[in-house]
Amino acid sequence: MTKEAIMNYQFAERIKAMLLVGGMLFPVVEALKGPELDGAKKVLRTFLDAIAMEIALAIRVSSRGEFKAVAEKLKLVQQMFERGDFENAQAMLGSAVTSATTACAHITETLQEQGLL
Repeated sequence: MTKEAIMNYQFAERIKAMLLVGGMLFPVVEALKGPELDGAKKVLRTFLDAIAMEIALAIRVSSRGEFKAVAEKLKLVQQMFERGDFENAQAMLGSAVTSATTACAHITETLQEQGLL
């Protein structure tokens, strides 16, 4: 249980941090025009894919259902982004951050109960 809790904590913190960085990138991308926008969209798309890969790994090695909720929300973010709906994509990304934070809080509580945090 302890090893799994520590692993889950690391995944949750890493995923949360990546989602926060993604949220910081959206306004930057949205403000660009022309070829700069095209290039920035490719970079952000790749970054979102990297987050999705990290979440998929967390789902494979963890029994925590919260990671699945984060994955579902990120999938919606990616779909909205592809449609050019940056405003709603950014809002959904915020919701994904909330889900990741919830996962992290539950895991933190477990580690605190075991005297590890």
